[in-house]
Amino acid sequence: MAPREEDLFDLATSYLERLGWFRNLPGSEPDHAFRLVAFERIRDDSPGLARLLIERGERKFQLLVGWRPSVGFPDFSHGEESALFGALEEGDGRLIVYDALADDELCRSVLELATGGREHAERVRTVASLASHASLVFDERLFMKCYRVLETTTRPEVEVMFGLDRVGFNAMLSPVARWRDHEVDLGLVREFLPSALEGRLLALTSLRDLLGHAAGESTAFQAEGTTADLDRMAAMAGGDLAGEAGRLGQTTALLHIALGEAFGTRPLTADDFAPAVGNPAVDQVLERPGPAGLGLAIRIHGDYHLRRVMRAESGWLVAGFGDDPLYSAEHASPSQPVREGSPLEDVADMSFALGRVVADALAQRPEGDHGRAAQLAAAWRRRNRGSFLRGYFRTPGIDELLPAEPAVRDLLLEGLEEIRERRYEATSSAE
Repeated sequence: MAPREEDLFDLATSYLERLGWFRNLPGSEPDHAFRLVAFERIRDDSPGLARLLIERGERKFQLLVGWRPSVGFPDFSHGEESALFGALEEGDGRLIVYDALADDELCRSVLELATGGREHAERVRTVASLASHASLVFDERLFMKCYRVLETTTRPEVEVMFGLDRVGFNAMLSPVARWRDHEVDLGLVREFLPSALEGRLLALTSLRDLLGHAAGESTAFQAEGTTADLDRMAAMAGGDLAGEAGRLGQTTALLHIALGEAFGTRPLTADDFAPAVGNPAVDQVLERPGPAGLGLAIRIHGDYHLRRVMRAESGWLVAGFGDDPLYSAEHASPSQPVREGSPLEDVADMSFALGRVVADALAQRPEGDHGRAAQLAAAWRRRNRGSFLRGYFRTPGIDELLPAEPAVRDLLLEGLEEIRERRYEATSSAE
């Protein structure tokens, strides 16, 4: 038994309207009618599988729909009743219709479809995902994003990953397959490394180790010391991160060189720094007669922080290239725009991220030792920021993208970092 496409369409649209993130999605208001743009029947046997492309207003949605006979219906969905679309009477039997991505067998079929039959899997598990896509892990070696909310243009993460792969940049989770239909990205399959550790976790562990060790040495933790004393203590921690921070700086520089090669460069102008105007350090550079030597603009990462990098056995890996166009289900936004700018934008992002690790670690300390802990945490940040910058600026080839004068480079970086601090403070006070 195979259901009719109009029946699946009716159940699919009713299902969408039950989802909270869909109801709050700008560009898909109730006064717009649903329209079935495309229908592809993938499997007619049991379980059946079809792909629906549905449009409402300015938005397009992909739904992978499965069905099974109601007789002996298995608990494929692991108790997730929200995956059920409804039931259909077909001939002498009854079919249960549901989200195909809740069915392990159908997920494996989707993987084969997305990779053109090149990849097969025995096991699959779903992982936490955002409204715009579902996330699946196959055999603990492949990760797939199956997009629910489709973009009319190439998705930034897909374009960047395959662009970087084309020029030989391998410090990332390598792309395996790109699932497309008429220039629209339907899904992305990349490698999965379960042993890789998130950069923020490594950094937070390092700082906690330092503060915990210092607290155990009560005289050292309570005594006043010079900046040099604090820096020596930061270097003596068992979980010292400086070496890794230097290697992360080098990986970041290689990322920027590869982005320039993959997507091109152009000279930076004062207009590229317009959002930072008003910062004394930036103004000092831009107020020079005919600002020159600002470096080259590249397609930057644009959201570069410690949750976007991972440490694997092979070294640091970069991830998260603008991977969710909605940001959140509650406050959906248009797609994250492709960003061009100075490579120093990403460098400032990572420097700011080290500062956020300091704030998070201090928030977990007893109030009584905040003063000395803050001094030591600041030394930890100085050490790791310095190591990161040395690794970055010493990488062969990076100078071609940066301001010719080190003084200009340092002033711009100082200003960009301060801008990030101010933005964070303004956001925190507004909340």
